[in-house]
Amino acid sequence: MNEEKMRILKLLEEKKISSAEAMELLEALGKGAPAERRGRLLRIRVYEEGSSEPKVNINVPLGWAKFMAPFIEGKIKAKLADKGYNVDLGKIQEAIESQEPMKIVDVQDGGDKVEIFIE
Repeated sequence: MNEEKMRILKLLEEKKISSAEAMELLEALGKGAPAERRGRLLRIRVYEEGSSEPKVNINVPLGWAKFMAPFIEGKIKAKLADKGYNVDLGKIQEAIESQEPMKIVDVQDGGDKVEIFIE
């Protein structure tokens, strides 16, 4: 639960605001963030040659992806470099921060394909 909501609930608990006032504040918070930006996912798909179904299908909530990115960045970059791919993970981080729907990575290696996108 985010910090603003916790503050509103704390005020309600301490009887500094009424339940009606708390509801109004919570609704106002909900209107503050555009609905299309809520619940965004970082999606990772890996397809093997000749397959229309992904072998790897990962969906990560963007909030979690933003939290985990610094911890896994080095490992991902090293593994991609070992395979000969030079991917700018900083750009992926920027895309995750922006939360706009977009394709971040689309790599094809022969018939194999890797897609990373925000939806």
